[in-house]
Amino acid sequence: GVRNLIARGVLFDALQGGAPPQTRLAAIAALGRISAGGKEPAAFKELLQMLKDPDTESAEKKTHPVRDSAVATVAKVGAAYPDLLVPAANDPDANIKAQSQAALKVIGAPLQTAMAAKLGDSGLRAPLGDILSTIGPQTIPLIAPYLKAPLLKDEDSAAKIQLIEVMGKFKTAEAATAILPFAKDTDPNVRRSVVTSLANIGDPAGAPVLIAALKNMGADASARAAAAGALGAIATPEANAAMGTALTDYDLSVASSAGAGLRRAGDAAQTVIAQALLSTNPYVRTRAAEAAGGLSVPALAERALASDKDPDVRVAAARSVGDVLIAQKNASPAALAPLLEALSDPNGSVADAAADQLGRIGLPAVAPLTTRLASGNDTVAYYASQALGGVGKPAVDGLLILAQPGKPAARWAAITLGDIGDARATPQLRALAASPDADTAYAATAALAKVRPG
Repeated sequence: GVRNLIARGVLFDALQGGAPPQTRLAAIAALGRISAGGKEPAAFKELLQMLKDPDTESAEKKTHPVRDSAVATVAKVGAAYPDLLVPAANDPDANIKAQSQAALKVIGAPLQTAMAAKLGDSGLRAPLGDILSTIGPQTIPLIAPYLKAPLLKDEDSAAKIQLIEVMGKFKTAEAATAILPFAKDTDPNVRRSVVTSLANIGDPAGAPVLIAALKNMGADASARAAAAGALGAIATPEANAAMGTALTDYDLSVASSAGAGLRRAGDAAQTVIAQALLSTNPYVRTRAAEAAGGLSVPALAERALASDKDPDVRVAAARSVGDVLIAQKNASPAALAPLLEALSDPNGSVADAAADQLGRIGLPAVAPLTTRLASGNDTVAYYASQALGGVGKPAVDGLLILAQPGKPAARWAAITLGDIGDARATPQLRALAASPDADTAYAATAALAKVRPG
């Protein structure tokens, strides 16, 4: 029956004229069987038409079983029909276009040569280039020749940019090398796309172009920022030096990206970060303190936290100390000392940043933090309480020991237990609610209202 309807040229119209989903699914299965082997192009054309089935019965459920079945079937047999399937990736019908591309992604490598052969088509270049990039770096030799093809004359910038962007989806030196010649293109848009793609690739082969772009104050700021960030993955001495210089850039996005790049470079950029922390410019020191969070040890960030006069620098340093300790895991009590000391920083933002990081560090910070609840300094106790609240349930056992009538830290223990909300604290909080100390009784009563039943 399917063959008969194909021969009469009415199969799709017949199926869309009220045929139930089961019938349309059966037709797709039949078209798949007929098309198998690559000798029935007429059947495969009809199968492609089924990619635009409206699936109206499932619209409310936002599912497309008929269309999905058509995509799966096209993907199953489509490798035998490259001349029909590949052009369908730019079909005038939006559904056929999108679903053909989906099928080509599923097929992948078996059609990579056929897809590469269509890169000269402006309508197919972008979607097929994207699909080729998902297959893997083995497709680079198939794509690269089109960068030198006649279609890429000086005036054809759009084609250059499309293919350069495709190359930017690979992470290999081969891809970087292929687009390097375009770094001197006469079109600034092409040059910008080279910088952005080299930034995405992140291979040392592109470092000289990225460094030059970063230093070029007349270049597009977004491209320069991308270059700054990407140099962190390359982390050569030259790349690190360029990022260090860019910390003073007039464009804040570039300067911030340079800091992020130095952080990404990690220990390879330690010398540059240390030098930047000595800058007279507090904004540079702040970015350097943020970058210090990418190092394997917190020494530079600790120094900035302890001695820098600018509170923004100390905030960044506190966060970086915490980030390094969290990356190390199981921080020792001695390693926590700089953050614990920062709880008494005269600037609340610094103390808050330290408390936040101690909370993230978790169980290793519980014992020294509970000690500070009884310090007699309400400001320090407040930030210690905030940190313990960030630790959450692992801090409860230690807090229950303090939440006893008559103990100096009982009030702060009650406040913290309320913030955590663990039902195990209910008996102690009830006892404290009857405390003769009004502040403690009030704190315990308020905490009881927050505790969730076990």
